[in-house]
Amino acid sequence: MRDNLIGYLLEALEPSEHQAVKQQLERDPQLREELKVLERSLTPLTADEGHYEPPAGLAQRTCAYVANCVTSLAHAEVFSSTAHSPSRWRMADFVVAAGIVFAASMLCFSAVNQSRFRAHVLGCQNNLRQLGMALTQYSSRHGNMFPNVALRGKTGVAGIYAPKLVNNGYLLNSGALICPGSASAVDAASFHVPTVEEVERADRARLAELHRKMGGSYAYNIGYMQDGQYKTTKNAHRESFALMADAPIDDALPKASGNHGAFGQNVLFEDGHVAHLTSCKAGACGDNIYLNDDGEVAPGLHSNDAVLGSSFVRPVRLPAGN
Repeated sequence: MRDNLIGYLLEALEPSEHQAVKQQLERDPQLREELKVLERSLTPLTADEGHYEPPAGLAQRTCAYVANCVTSLAHAEVFSSTAHSPSRWRMADFVVAAGIVFAASMLCFSAVNQSRFRAHVLGCQNNLRQLGMALTQYSSRHGNMFPNVALRGKTGVAGIYAPKLVNNGYLLNSGALICPGSASAVDAASFHVPTVEEVERADRARLAELHRKMGGSYAYNIGYMQDGQYKTTKNAHRESFALMADAPIDDALPKASGNHGAFGQNVLFEDGHVAHLTSCKAGACGDNIYLNDDGEVAPGLHSNDAVLGSSFVRPVRLPAGN
């Protein structure tokens, strides 16, 4: 488990490995202390948190460099033993070797981390393109309107998009609702999209679970207000209007998505293109895709005010019991 701590810090582990380390950390105070020490030692690496494609062959060149250094040290020791009296490596030799191995491991982990990060971003973008095509087909058969999120009732949450797309055959691959860079990817095999009827029949406890999970790891457009009336979004093929994105970390005051290590979010725009944004603001207008123009998790204040909510988000806040 301790061997995976660096990978855990650098988010270079597979989702299942990351979850296993997380669970062990919750149970083991000593392991948490070791993690803190290791985190402090890696602080200099946070000077550049940007994600860049690693140079081709970086890992191979680094490993070759380490092997060459270790071989050189070994040859030096053999020469010393032959010319003088037999002796073992001095402490300084071990320190130098350990430093080389540690530096190499940091470079290798960084390269692996960047590669996995890029793969997850691209996989997520592919998902959103599939969802974009499904939504375009849906709108073309429903008067250019996207799925309606009811103001009241059991289907009145943003995640109702998923059952409407999957159950009606617009989205054949329900796995596209899970971002490969999200925490929910760990349990992707057990992901279930309920039918609308299943949602309607669910009791209170089951309904809360369905609302939380049925939309997967994405956020959906929750419509807007016009003349005091709630409106469903109409497909106008706008290039800067956010239709879906990675779900935000905190729906109370969303600032970014956690699906890609909080380094940004993929966004599906109404014209069908997908982009990775390093902030939650779309376009030159600086529109926060998770909040309306009043800074609230609520329907937009006008038809061009795009607001995206996680699966369980309702268009309006209802009194308890509704």
